[in-house]
Amino acid sequence: MGRGEKPLRKEPVRDKESLRGESLFDEGDEARKNEKSVREESVREESVRQKPLRQKVVLLPILFLGIALSPLSSTGGEPSLSGHWKRPANAGGGHFSPQPEKCGSCHVAQYEAWRGSRHAKAVGPGLLGQLDVGNAPDTALSCYQCHAPLLEQEEILEKAGGKYLPNRRFDATLKKSGVSCAACHVRNGKVVGPPPSGGLKTANTDAGKHAASESRGFFRKSEFCAACHQLDEGYELNGTPLTNTYREWQQSSWGENGVQCQQCHMPDRQHLFRGIHDKEMTLSAIDIFLSGEEGKSKITITNTGAGHYFPTYVTPLIVIKAFLADAEGKAVPGSLKEDFIGRSVSPGLDKQEFDTRIAPGGKHEFRYGPKDRAKGRAVFEIWVYPDRFYNRFFESLLHGNAAVNAASIGVGLRETEKSPYLLWKAEEPLPRR
Repeated sequence: MGRGEKPLRKEPVRDKESLRGESLFDEGDEARKNEKSVREESVREESVRQKPLRQKVVLLPILFLGIALSPLSSTGGEPSLSGHWKRPANAGGGHFSPQPEKCGSCHVAQYEAWRGSRHAKAVGPGLLGQLDVGNAPDTALSCYQCHAPLLEQEEILEKAGGKYLPNRRFDATLKKSGVSCAACHVRNGKVVGPPPSGGLKTANTDAGKHAASESRGFFRKSEFCAACHQLDEGYELNGTPLTNTYREWQQSSWGENGVQCQQCHMPDRQHLFRGIHDKEMTLSAIDIFLSGEEGKSKITITNTGAGHYFPTYVTPLIVIKAFLADAEGKAVPGSLKEDFIGRSVSPGLDKQEFDTRIAPGGKHEFRYGPKDRAKGRAVFEIWVYPDRFYNRFFESLLHGNAAVNAASIGVGLRETEKSPYLLWKAEEPLPRR
């Protein structure tokens, strides 16, 4: 796939003006009945909707960071997908530890790849600094649905009547592992995963095979990812959910042609989950073309490699910069021009500032033609700020003394300051008129 992808039917809105500028109670027979009911219900080929948010507001951005939509069921999809993602998910029992390090003793390649991924960082200081389990349990449990989806990762559990009890099975170390191996691959003491793929080996030994395991085809489908990457009943602005990746894919030619999320983000079943934080992955999503016309230079960026908007979330921002450099390589004062690609929202999530993202197959053009072009050569740069929203949000929490844990938010802020990178750079004389 790649060139020639047709754009989504609905282009993003462009606002040019804004550019300027629980004791674990006995589950017993009842739980088994509930599990059976869930599996029977999930046979129906319809989307499974999320229950209403328990608590409306503590910190607004948590609403979209933590709310998890129950996984979508596609036509003809696996009937047990909704049961698999019923949260909190129960890793429960079994003959092995759910700790990722234990899994890594045999699944070395998968563990090493995951350890460097964003999934491994899902429970970081920026998230923990916003949560107060004692005083705002609803908010914390809502966030855990995606950031720490296992029952064993929750300090408390909600009981009937809206009461909360300490969770005797809570594992603080497992919680910190975020979206780890067991979050996707262990349910009720059983290991689950995709069917075998040819001669591909997923473990470095045949010894100690799992006593209880199952293959499930939905691991190879985009719907599996929609559990956390599509929040239809989460927070939205201007009529569009803040996390809308699955729908974007579904409406693109990539979705229409059956190119699944895993084919790009888990090639050869590598647990890399690479995205906007990875320079190589970002470059593979777009084509960049520099040309000249009528005394101006033009950069054309085409979304040829992402089956969703580029970028898909409100968190990153792409900045295109052009300036004149003098003989010493310094920027000529007044020559800088910038343009932005992204969906920018205010830290309080009360306003969408602009949406200039590129739909699959779509293009973004940037022109540069300064009046004093004779003063130097033109320099063009494309910078990626993967955590731009978080950076602004964490700053607003600290400046407004609104952080639950200011020290933790401070650590999160410093992490966001380290993530920007130069994606692309070029120099050329400006074309003559």
